[in-house]
Amino acid sequence: NLNVEQYQSLADDINEVYKRLPQLTGQYRSSGAPFELQPILLAQYSNFDADENVVTGERVYSEGGVAFPMNWSYGFLKPTAKYRQVYYELSDAVFFTDNSPSTGSAMARLDGGLYFERETSFAGEGLLQTLEPRVYYLYSGYENQQDQPDFDSAELTFSYNQLFRESRFSGHDRIDDANRLSVGVGSQLIDSQNGQKLLGANIGQIFYFRDRKVRLIPGAEPLDESSSEIAADLSFTPDRHLNFRTDMVYDPHDGDMDSTNVLAGYTMDSGAIFNLGYSYNRPQQQSRLQAETEQMTASTYLPVYTNWHLFGAINYSLIDNQAIEQMLGVEYENCCWIVRMMHLRYYDNDTSGFFPDFNNPDLEQEHTTQLQFVLKGMGGFGSRITNILEDMIRGYEEREY
Repeated sequence: NLNVEQYQSLADDINEVYKRLPQLTGQYRSSGAPFELQPILLAQYSNFDADENVVTGERVYSEGGVAFPMNWSYGFLKPTAKYRQVYYELSDAVFFTDNSPSTGSAMARLDGGLYFERETSFAGEGLLQTLEPRVYYLYSGYENQQDQPDFDSAELTFSYNQLFRESRFSGHDRIDDANRLSVGVGSQLIDSQNGQKLLGANIGQIFYFRDRKVRLIPGAEPLDESSSEIAADLSFTPDRHLNFRTDMVYDPHDGDMDSTNVLAGYTMDSGAIFNLGYSYNRPQQQSRLQAETEQMTASTYLPVYTNWHLFGAINYSLIDNQAIEQMLGVEYENCCWIVRMMHLRYYDNDTSGFFPDFNNPDLEQEHTTQLQFVLKGMGGFGSRITNILEDMIRGYEEREY
């Protein structure tokens, strides 16, 4: 895979993102057949550049190892062992003592789960109920990475899926240390006639056997909690039109709810989409620099006439009593092409510091109008509008034909 990326930020408060000129990745993908050794081979070369006066340079990340997946009708077990390595050649590294830092660490994990099933019924309808416990042990050695840059990495937001990931970071600038056990359990209600999942629920937690010393910001204190927050999610889909989903993170150490997200959506046969949501987030263990947010969201994609559609979305802050983001647009579509025009309003927090202060009279609301033209099945110009639609209107998917 060859990737070349360069960004231009439209807002003054957004720092220029590192350019990848280029990024080349090679990976061996095994057949995935159970009860066979599966080699793990990956190598990635990245050249990071930037217009600003920041550290730039080249990075080579590689990993190699082996996995042995075992699958049965009643469960699975997958042991994995591999070695991860990252190497840099830096330029303009005035804040780094070594222009060629490198780090390597061995990692082992064991992932296993069981499937229990029973037949039941509700309102005369036959259902299949499952119970799916899962355990995940992860060990990764510690290496000091204080003298390494951060080109494309971030600490991932904690959720139920994070229980079973091998790293708490995105990107390849940090190889995290770990000695932990994740325990989770899920249950589903499935329609016996058509196999549709009507209800699904999951809950789980991580238990740490040592402090996590590797941090994204050099000099940050190690994470020393003996366990993570409790993560849970619930989805309800009574039919193909209506869907409901919620996820939450509860911190048992201070007794507070760290995050709650609720979204209800309704999709019509005509293609119309209606969404209404609520979200609350407070800083979690790994990132106390986050702001507390509480928002209501609403979005729609609405056919109004032959070949014509309207779409819009709004994010409203309940803490600040302000609409912090608004989007409105129109679309024309025929058999071969689509043209869209979108107007977006948002707040620029460049004058208010790290977090927006809506009481600041200098806080400005920015406006941007964008146009997109798409040739179906061939791509087009202005893909940013598609990304915004998919991000702000849940259930919206770009149509290829």
